[in-house]
Amino acid sequence: MKMVNVVRLLAVFAGFFFSLNLFAQEQCGTDEMIVRNPFLMSAYNNRVACEAPEINLDTAQVLTIPVVVHVLHLGELVGEGTNISDEQILSCIRNLNERFRADTAAMTVYTDYYGNSVYDVEELSLAIDSKIEFCLATRDPDNLPTTGIDRIDCSTLTYVNNFSGQTSTAYYPEQGISNGSQYDIPLTGIPDSVIKQAYGWPVDKYFNMYVVSEINGNDGGGGVQGYSYVGSLGTETSGYRYGPVCLYNVTGDVGELKPGRATNATWVHEIGHALDLYHTFGIPGNNIGCGPETNPCSQGDQVPDTPPTTTNQSCNPTCPDALVENYMDYSSETCKTNFTQNQIERMRHEIYTGLPYLLNTLSCQSPVGQDLAIINVTLPDSWCQPTIDFSVTIANQGGGPILPGALLDINGEYYDIPILEGGEYYTFNFTEFELPESGHVYTYIIYDADEYPVNDGILTTVEIAEENWAEITITTDFFANEIEWFLGGTTHTFFLGEQNYPTGQETYTYGTCLTDGCYVVGLNDTAGDGLCSFDLDDDGICDYGGSFNLKIGGVDIVNITEENADFGSDYTYTFCSYYCPPEPCAADLDGDGIVGVQDLLTFLVTPMGNITECSPLDFNNDLFIDVNDALTFLNYYGYICATGEFMNWEIPGEIVNLLTNVTEAEIIDYGACNTKPPMYFDLTGRRINEKGRLSPGIYIVVEENLNGKTTSKKIFINSWDFLMEN
Repeated sequence: MKMVNVVRLLAVFAGFFFSLNLFAQEQCGTDEMIVRNPFLMSAYNNRVACEAPEINLDTAQVLTIPVVVHVLHLGELVGEGTNISDEQILSCIRNLNERFRADTAAMTVYTDYYGNSVYDVEELSLAIDSKIEFCLATRDPDNLPTTGIDRIDCSTLTYVNNFSGQTSTAYYPEQGISNGSQYDIPLTGIPDSVIKQAYGWPVDKYFNMYVVSEINGNDGGGGVQGYSYVGSLGTETSGYRYGPVCLYNVTGDVGELKPGRATNATWVHEIGHALDLYHTFGIPGNNIGCGPETNPCSQGDQVPDTPPTTTNQSCNPTCPDALVENYMDYSSETCKTNFTQNQIERMRHEIYTGLPYLLNTLSCQSPVGQDLAIINVTLPDSWCQPTIDFSVTIANQGGGPILPGALLDINGEYYDIPILEGGEYYTFNFTEFELPESGHVYTYIIYDADEYPVNDGILTTVEIAEENWAEITITTDFFANEIEWFLGGTTHTFFLGEQNYPTGQETYTYGTCLTDGCYVVGLNDTAGDGLCSFDLDDDGICDYGGSFNLKIGGVDIVNITEENADFGSDYTYTFCSYYCPPEPCAADLDGDGIVGVQDLLTFLVTPMGNITECSPLDFNNDLFIDVNDALTFLNYYGYICATGEFMNWEIPGEIVNLLTNVTEAEIIDYGACNTKPPMYFDLTGRRINEKGRLSPGIYIVVEENLNGKTTSKKIFINSWDFLMEN
């Protein structure tokens, strides 16, 4: 069993508690905006905080807020990386409704690694139905059907600030969005106001939510996870800034989410700010600790029924009466289940007084009765394989259920579309789809009742790329949460990787096309024992573990097996990949239709080392002839090109062993007095004239000692230079 590194654990705990005192490590960026902005600070200090009227939530009206979700991604396909899937966004909206409507039955589905419920009965009993819910918009600002999901490619977005004689430039791909001012020097991201003014939909019709790749250059990691202005900013000069912001990997409760941020509680927290709530522990400069509050309407969070508290970072309260279950604290998501009665009254009052126009909008009512739309096709712009897996997502953007008989046409093949209610989605998944030579894939909805045919068809052209196919297969060890791997470009921008695997041994497969260039593949294990679960006898050979394999064009580049799985903390390997057109019959170098001895000898004549252009001898297309190519050649040995079968004879296993180290060879000592001159045979068994030098190749050497004993061995001669050196 693995032992915990106590020193490392103590260092982690020390760093964690130290970070609690650093303002830069705040989870939420709302307080930071308030403290540095005198107008926001004045609004906090001068507000009449207890003006929200009491309300009977049993009889209160349900208030529905129309939402548009802006996904500011880095150019990935839908469902990859920062361009999160429709499913993940839909789960975010569903989750918001479950939490704001106190659907405790739905909240019991959250379980930990051991299958235990995240929330206990006491935590769930605190949930109160706010009678506030959210709907994705179904009509856009131009009164046309929409899904309520707005995807924006920000992979080239930059902003230059010239202020007081100084210049600063922000790059969205490197820094994301900033909750700071557009006049900051230096900028820590594209300013919030710039993003929202450019991409926000009218705030008098939509509640804008912004999903971003990173905040203040945090790379989607630690630090600020989200932020929001507190309360409505109206629809006037500053109104466009209204709308909460959260990272892509804390959004929803499905998909690839970061640990501790997988239940959507971050969005609930930030929307609480947007609906006029402060943190339960108040803001910097107005926190009285564990109390008591002499005036709960002006101290702390200015809500009477939230007890005074300091910041709670876990489910263990720092003050005796603290509500760690409250969404507006910093406590763990595993205990957050509720808003209080007064908080709900505050939010509803804000909707009635600050956002009344959202209650009367038609944004969640489709402008047409019948509208089926293709909202996403996951085909890439280019692909290097003859077949591809992809999906097509269809949405019912009409006001009522679709009628039977709708079809999806994919290049002349027809598929039945199931009955969908208004606002429902359906995804078709296609595997091993054969791409036509043109690369054209036409996706079209056939539905006679459709009232808005503009969104019924999409023509996608997939460029057939001359690139190598890379396939990675990883079988994790039992402690899978400790491992991460990556494949990155060293001569160009490229990255593929994975981490945060769930505990337990599983096999995962990834595939991608590689442009010409050089790469590095790396693995890291935080426990320092690689992919090894157990080395029972501590001999350095793993007894139970995982594996990692990288193939380029079907050829092994990296092959870590269970036996050598313990590579320590880090493993890296660099290589180059270049596309060369496939040979009609690989390794048949003499063109006789069979990969035989002459082909092998022809291969061995080729010097090892760099080459400058494609060669049929460079089987892994790395422009380098080496042992990897020799070993690959052996996989073709005996292949009959016409039939695709192999001859019955095989290369002796000793040759395979010999080729694993082509820089060594056994040289016969002609001067040995106890040995007769050796006899040389080629691999067909034909006797070779041993006078003079031997041509490069593999030979069987038979020696007869003076005592009559006969022995044989194989030698590999790679070049004349090598022979002369020895």
